[in-house]
Amino acid sequence: MKDKLDVLIIGLGARGNAFVKNIDKTNLNINIKAIADKIKERREIILETHKISKENIFETGEEALSKGEEYDFVYISTPDKTHYKLAVMALEKGYNVLLEKPIATSAEECIRIIETQEKSGKSLAICHILRYSPFFQKVKSIVSSEELGKIKNINLIENVGYWHFAHSYVRGNWRKESESGPIILTKSCHDLDLISWLVESEPDTIFSSGHLKYFTEENSPNNSEDRCIVCPIQNCIFDARKLYLEHEELYFPHSAISLEDSSEEGRTKAIRTDIYGRCVYKCDNDVCDVQDVIIDFKNNVRASFLLRWGGDQMTRKINIQFEKGELNGDLYSGLISKTKYKGRRGEDEIEQINAQMTGGHGGGDSILIQGFADSILSKDEKNNLTSAKKSLQSHLLAFAAEESRKSKKIINFKEYLKSLKRD
Repeated sequence: MKDKLDVLIIGLGARGNAFVKNIDKTNLNINIKAIADKIKERREIILETHKISKENIFETGEEALSKGEEYDFVYISTPDKTHYKLAVMALEKGYNVLLEKPIATSAEECIRIIETQEKSGKSLAICHILRYSPFFQKVKSIVSSEELGKIKNINLIENVGYWHFAHSYVRGNWRKESESGPIILTKSCHDLDLISWLVESEPDTIFSSGHLKYFTEENSPNNSEDRCIVCPIQNCIFDARKLYLEHEELYFPHSAISLEDSSEEGRTKAIRTDIYGRCVYKCDNDVCDVQDVIIDFKNNVRASFLLRWGGDQMTRKINIQFEKGELNGDLYSGLISKTKYKGRRGEDEIEQINAQMTGGHGGGDSILIQGFADSILSKDEKNNLTSAKKSLQSHLLAFAAEESRKSKKIINFKEYLKSLKRD
């Protein structure tokens, strides 16, 4: 068995950089053998700390994959619209693939990627990181034990965080459906995956409603400017100067607006000229800032998911009602309250559990990478909690939810699958 796995990294943006940092900080058994990114400065940042031969430095993923070099796996963290082409190419070339979510930006492409993977015999995992977080691992163990009986209802709320929503879904790369996808896919396939994982049943019907109502020009303050850098409004919570400048320690999102030059000068230039310096009420965003999804599963579980733009912190809050009790939890705090019903009001048995762990996505980032590496080293797919086949349902739910939102109709999941255009 190899001591370390050789990886080709395609895409050195925020997620690609986070992948590298997780390898370095946690001493994962992975060697960065090759990198590909069209921006020279991003490649040079990685080369400052990693010895990579010149022949393994590429501008595009296609160029890297065409060379025929040996890699134990390929990690793809490029813009969403490019996932399909690169993942299919990597699998057809005989590589294992770790792919950032979403799998692809259409249901048909998602299915074709998985069909390609099955033909190739290689591993394909999706970065549904929250399955690996200690918080949701604990939630899953309580569900699986059936100590509170079977699930009856799940309510999951995602508070994106007012500053994160403004950064990514108003100013940033995921602001327009045509350039990435609907937010229920690009952001919340994580949440639909968690629900699918916990319920373990096929969906029966889906209904969704949502809209973009807050981050629009009609809500802009009087006398506001198109760019924060010249705006006279002093008390705006979305002021790019507050969000991106004058931070001693750089982390997301301060570090994301100018990866090539993260100095104060570089970030000031970015908010003066780039997309992240725009007024949040005067951008070209079109994705929902609020969306609800109701799913009825065939095992009689009803799940509701609520996407909200606000919140002080990025978090998920979950409530699960069982036959004999309930569970309440908050990912950010890591706290879970488990209640066993006793049949007498005020005498129920309540247990407080702390499942908090530091690190990205509730501690799941490095655990997912290690789990995928272990599944390759051991050739045991049981170590892979987020295989593409397991992740597919969440994506199909997202596409069906968006069809429901736009048509204002309840979608029968079985009929929806039949309607998909297949080659």
